[in-house]
Amino acid sequence: MADRGGQPDGFRTDINGLRAVSIALVVAYHLAGQFAPGGFVGVDVFFVISGYLMTEIIVGRLRVGDFGLWAFYGARLRRIWPALAALCAVLLALGATLIDPWTFERMAGDIPGALAFVSNIIFAGRLGYFAPDARANWLLHTWSLSVEWQFYLLYPLLLMALFASPKARRWLWAVIGGLALGSFALAVVFSARGQGWTFYLLPTRAWELLAGALCAAAGAVKLGGFQRIALHVVGLVMIGLGAWIAIPAAGWPSVAALLPVGGAAAVIVSGVRRTYWAENLAVIWLGRASYSIYLWHWPVIVALRYAAITLTWPVALGAVAAMLALGLASYWLIERWATRRLYGPGWRWRSVRFAGVAALVGVAFAATATHGFEQLRTLAAAPAERAALAEDRAAHADWRYPRVCGHLVRQGRLNLCAIGDPAARQVLVIGDSHAEQIAPRYAHAFDGRPGQGITLVTAGGCLPIPGVGIRYQGGGCARWSDAAFRFAEHAGFHRVVIVSAWMAYFEPISGAPSGLTCLATASDCEGGSTSPAALPRMEFGRLADEIRALHGRGIEVVLMAPTPQGEVADPQQLYRRQFAGDLSAPVIRRADFERRAAIPEDGLADVHRITGAPLVGPLDALCPGGLCPVMDGGRDLFMDQWHYRASAMTGARFGYLDPWLMPAAAPIRLK
Repeated sequence: MADRGGQPDGFRTDINGLRAVSIALVVAYHLAGQFAPGGFVGVDVFFVISGYLMTEIIVGRLRVGDFGLWAFYGARLRRIWPALAALCAVLLALGATLIDPWTFERMAGDIPGALAFVSNIIFAGRLGYFAPDARANWLLHTWSLSVEWQFYLLYPLLLMALFASPKARRWLWAVIGGLALGSFALAVVFSARGQGWTFYLLPTRAWELLAGALCAAAGAVKLGGFQRIALHVVGLVMIGLGAWIAIPAAGWPSVAALLPVGGAAAVIVSGVRRTYWAENLAVIWLGRASYSIYLWHWPVIVALRYAAITLTWPVALGAVAAMLALGLASYWLIERWATRRLYGPGWRWRSVRFAGVAALVGVAFAATATHGFEQLRTLAAAPAERAALAEDRAAHADWRYPRVCGHLVRQGRLNLCAIGDPAARQVLVIGDSHAEQIAPRYAHAFDGRPGQGITLVTAGGCLPIPGVGIRYQGGGCARWSDAAFRFAEHAGFHRVVIVSAWMAYFEPISGAPSGLTCLATASDCEGGSTSPAALPRMEFGRLADEIRALHGRGIEVVLMAPTPQGEVADPQQLYRRQFAGDLSAPVIRRADFERRAAIPEDGLADVHRITGAPLVGPLDALCPGGLCPVMDGGRDLFMDQWHYRASAMTGARFGYLDPWLMPAAAPIRLK
């Protein structure tokens, strides 16, 4: 999103208008997603613009023999780095003074990657079931700058190689088109399989930049005045449709990305340089300052979330005003004024640039190594406060699966965790990470007891119902659950216990009002013909059918209802409160949790009624008096907002599990 290309007043007004549309879409998506549910496609539009402008610059200079690789890299750095470095400097200052050390540590840890333009690779590497909440990442938006810079590094080398001989030069646009098609195919295939890295990495984003590059070739096409205007309007409509139908939870970029990418390309190719809407004063300045506004818009949103400020309309308007003020200040003070001086002639300015970057990186590394300067910033804190902060960090790391497995064996699609005797066939636990969280309780329960033990077969983020998948994740979860229940049918276990987060799969999200689940097909999910209200009933109906099949083989089945969960339980949230001096212990209200969990609770109750399988509810044990504690005697009970920590699982409050998971439990009476 960083590029302008050319002199400040020498770029096309229609392209500048595209920048304004793009940044408006991105901001609208982050502040009011219901009006632009796919507004994140603004970044795709920026990529097209950048690919076009870079091709115009590089190819144009190569044709006249006036292209210098290092000069090009230097120009790109001058364009991107100063405003980015200024943002990082401000975040370091704010983090060291106003933000808790744990959050500051994470923020500072991302700054070197952002400045080195590899943050997209770092963020892609963090993806996973236990990945940190991306919405709390102050520098998450720098992934797009990293993609662009990586493109800037490689693309001129490709063009220089093609211009090395007249024969190769004839294949210029064919090579670019072939690479674009290959990148697009890669993006579509892997995004459909739920590979989140497709969103962040250059190989699956390059086609959008190369689509812009192909616009430079299409510039030779002669269009009439009406044709230009029609193509321009069609392009804007395509971008609007893309912003309306794109789904945040879906794999991206998918086939639907052709709308914003194709729309941006159509606007560029149309060549309507003078447009009334793009020459509006507000649009002009929004487009010119779009890079700086983009840099600042996301930290403003994260700051609101950090301060727990509810996003009402007045707050949203104030946030937009702050983004514009900060963006315009960055544009005038950094992009236009400071950059000219920092990149002025002489060794002094080179020394200033080097010293500034070295200072930023040095402070960031120091903040990361010292846990956000925690010891320094808590010198005046009472011992109890420092102990509470240490406890929060310890709780977040207190997860012992699969280390507690005496034997972890891969069998087809399944990972089998055997605790105790691996030959024991008494209890099989099928579930997601909520099944994994109970494993530490039985880590040593079967020591010295040959022939006894339990086996867990789990997959984080997969609902344990055969034939039910997770939207936008391909068919992997459905295939896993089918394999798990086939294993249960034939492996000889006497009892199967089904454990899941349940609630997490049925909470509405943008683009999926019935939650993340779907009736699986061979590759992904079936079409949207099933109403959101009927879908959970059908899915739990499949679970009931599977339980009846297990009963038919003489296998006992137990259902475990979901355990409490909520943001107030997260040790990072507790750390923030305690760093501010609030050592009180929050609670999760049972009634609130039951309200959120109503859909899966009703579904499990129906399965219990139909099959007679016992439904074990944990809330009487975990929420005495209607309140579910998140701390006990100054110790955190959770490792994040969804899971209890390993050491808490060994406590007496989880004794309700033992009659169902210990092999000595009495047989279940079936209906």
